[in-house]
Amino acid sequence: MTIVYCANDTIKQNVDKIRQAIQSGHNKHEAYDKLAYIVDTFGPRMWASPSMALAVDHLYNQISNWNSTKNNLTKVYKEELDEIKTWVRGSEKLILKSPRKREQKLGMIGLGLIVPGNIKDGEVVVVKNWKELDEKGSQGKLQGKIVCYNVPWTTYDDLKFYRQKGPDRASQYGAIAILLRSVASFSIYSPHTGNVRYSGNQTEIPAAAITVEDAEMFQRMQDRGQKIIVDLELNNEFKSSTSHNIIAEIQGSTYPDQIILMGGHFDSWDTGSQTGAMDDGAGTLVTLEALKVVADLGIRPQRTLRWIAWSGEEMGLPNNGAQHYFKYHGHEDHVVALENDVGQLTAIGFGFTGKLQTSRMVRQLIMNYIPELSVVNENDGSGVDTKPLGDIGVPLMRNIYHDPNDDIYFRYHHSAGDTMNILDPDQLDSNVFAISSMMYIIADNPERLPK
Repeated sequence: MTIVYCANDTIKQNVDKIRQAIQSGHNKHEAYDKLAYIVDTFGPRMWASPSMALAVDHLYNQISNWNSTKNNLTKVYKEELDEIKTWVRGSEKLILKSPRKREQKLGMIGLGLIVPGNIKDGEVVVVKNWKELDEKGSQGKLQGKIVCYNVPWTTYDDLKFYRQKGPDRASQYGAIAILLRSVASFSIYSPHTGNVRYSGNQTEIPAAAITVEDAEMFQRMQDRGQKIIVDLELNNEFKSSTSHNIIAEIQGSTYPDQIILMGGHFDSWDTGSQTGAMDDGAGTLVTLEALKVVADLGIRPQRTLRWIAWSGEEMGLPNNGAQHYFKYHGHEDHVVALENDVGQLTAIGFGFTGKLQTSRMVRQLIMNYIPELSVVNENDGSGVDTKPLGDIGVPLMRNIYHDPNDDIYFRYHHSAGDTMNILDPDQLDSNVFAISSMMYIIADNPERLPK
């Protein structure tokens, strides 16, 4: 393969047009404004919920209107997922009864995909890590108890396993439920939810996230020898439902069968009135605007630019949007797939997963056309929704920003704090520019990215 070291004048001019349209033209702050309307109007978008269905219909109709009146989008369509069952939250409550002299309701939210459970006068035993769990479990101290995991923040990749595997690990020692210190880098009394993963090898027990502050309080109570007694109520069920991916594209002028894919997942959790603003409404609307700015400018790249709003990423259940897309589109010729699901601070570059030859080509394209986005993190391009494509050799990318350990992102992740207030229109626009430019450059470059 020959790497093109000299910048193409047409591509360079179009990148400048994209930059201008976003920084000072019609597309400035459009991603933020469109997202704010959706968040304010429809609220949280739990997978296959009525609120999500309304938001999907709104977004689909809005894109269809653009397609018919304003720009050169070639296709806009919804794809209904195959038969699905989704988890539906019911009433939930955690009451601290002892050592308090008066009962008090505590901040709590059930973890996704849990079994229901109602426990009266349950005794809580706090552990700080797996080692302490195993020590107390082997001594019989967890039989019939509620285990509270109070594990301090390090990184999400370290701590998510306490949420996912915590119920099974406690159940094997006879525990009847777990309370999880929220997987969060910082808290202002905000419980953060997420999924559990039952193995099927242990009795399935209910599980809920509590605030960092209350986990620390339980730790202090236990350390001073006080008995912790709570009532825990978690009601939920699985229901058959329907959901849709949304897809829009600009068909390539020369290689229409070669696809440049970008998108985000449109579903969210339900912890607060705006949950899903950052995760991943922002990712979805940023990538949509990245497509729209190219369409608004009348640019028709050589390869097809395709955008997708995946459905059902948070639940991770069978037949979700990523699995549906791979099932029906995985055979198509994807040149690259970009997922935006890591927050929207000021973009500094891209994570990339693919072979070295392809990575070098991506670096060269960035150097030629968008040198301000010079950071490229190797083996860091995969996302939950793009991973199936990566598994068959499609190069993967994601936008990145400066946030060591993603500490800022995980202050708000899966919590009621995930609101429009934590998003900045200019920072969103920096990601619109980064993604729109990068995807367009790959789409129009004479040499395609090799798998």
